[in-house]
Amino acid sequence: MNSWIKLLFLFMVMTPQMVVALSEEKEIKQGAAEHQKIVGRFGIYKNPALQEYVTKVGNRIAEQSSRAGLRYYFTVLNDDMINAFALPGGFVYITRGMLMHMNSESELAAVLGHEIAHITEKHGLRRQTRSKVQDMVSVGAAILTGQPGVAELGQVLGGVLITGYSREFELEADQVGASYMAKAGYSPEAMLKTIEILKNKDRIEIEQARLEKRPPQVYHGFLSSHPDHDTRYTQAIRESNQLLLDYDEFIHTDEFLEQLNGLAYGPSRQAGVVRNSRFYHPRLGIMFAFPDGWRQEQAPRGVQFVSQTGEASFFLTTSKLFKGATPENFVTQGLNYTLRDGRNLTIGGMPAFLGIAERVDSPFGSRPVRLAVVFDMRRKLAFIMHGSGKFDLSKIADDKQFISMIFSFGKMARDDFAVARVPKVQVVRAESGTTMELLAEQSPIPNYALDKLRVINGLYPDGQPEPGQLLKVID
Repeated sequence: MNSWIKLLFLFMVMTPQMVVALSEEKEIKQGAAEHQKIVGRFGIYKNPALQEYVTKVGNRIAEQSSRAGLRYYFTVLNDDMINAFALPGGFVYITRGMLMHMNSESELAAVLGHEIAHITEKHGLRRQTRSKVQDMVSVGAAILTGQPGVAELGQVLGGVLITGYSREFELEADQVGASYMAKAGYSPEAMLKTIEILKNKDRIEIEQARLEKRPPQVYHGFLSSHPDHDTRYTQAIRESNQLLLDYDEFIHTDEFLEQLNGLAYGPSRQAGVVRNSRFYHPRLGIMFAFPDGWRQEQAPRGVQFVSQTGEASFFLTTSKLFKGATPENFVTQGLNYTLRDGRNLTIGGMPAFLGIAERVDSPFGSRPVRLAVVFDMRRKLAFIMHGSGKFDLSKIADDKQFISMIFSFGKMARDDFAVARVPKVQVVRAESGTTMELLAEQSPIPNYALDKLRVINGLYPDGQPEPGQLLKVID
């Protein structure tokens, strides 16, 4: 056992040297290779002016870093997730979802400074090296002791260390990044403000996930890595105020918010457009309404909406008509469904069939489904709608809601095309009497509009705008 302990410490002592041994050229090459994967996965947000602005702020901070000679690449990703991250070699990424939650250039500087610090402190390389060391120690310990259980102990220690490093690295990146931004003329107080915004977003996401019975999607777990009332951490960040230079001439909140005007809102790969509680598909020229609390989820093919708890699903897809098809024989012959009951009728002015199929593949497995098929004779296209429930055996628990969605289905009129715009950020100035509740009522955001608008404007949980204040709304 003593030999194993010595081996563990030997590798831990060797870790910093192993990181330093990687040349800058190899580090850049590694980052460049991963960069292509990142761009392929998320896509670049096509807004040259915004990209140039982010690069300008990022370079201003990078020039004050401990690796000012390294070339940095700043990329705005086309993703609505709240995220920012860095790769070894100077590659920094921020999503449009993250930008939407910032309210000043200083807050943007805080995010970019944090990510630049990950690069200068070589956190990515240190994590890779330590992970390899943990694997080596586990195998070595098993050989030395002859006990397989020791290898498992090594894996447990590795898990604890990696989890600990996550918090260690995040806090170190905050402190180092705060010093960089202070030297560049940005107040480190913005670092604390930014963290509070992200923690608030975590709070509402966790609550929404609880209501929707799904895992929360949180950015870096800020509630766990930055606990409330951490006075030592706050003091460490504020110590960077001593480095603060007076560069206030380029830090204007209005200028930053104006850069976000017109920023796309919502998932980039989601089919159709959702506004309030109505779904539009301009290319196909169709629309339907969905119940309050329901949300759209990505599907491999077609369009899927699920209830707030995720226990009911409504699915829409299309298929070409075969020769001689009628809505009823399309179901029985084309889809090969066994019908419990059904009838021919008209939906949205188009020939249709409405019924219940006995057993159909659904997101929950084989279930009875509320079924509708609607024919668009001009396009020679069938619209197929399924409604199913997670716990349905023979009865369909949410049948009333499925029928309501089916009968709201129809063709888009000319005015609907004007409404069916992809939601975007609009920057407006608050007037006397403007409240967040009023803005939420007018918002096309289908669920949790008040909380979401408050978070993106830094007014969560109960703040109200001052007259004349610039605000981000979704329109």
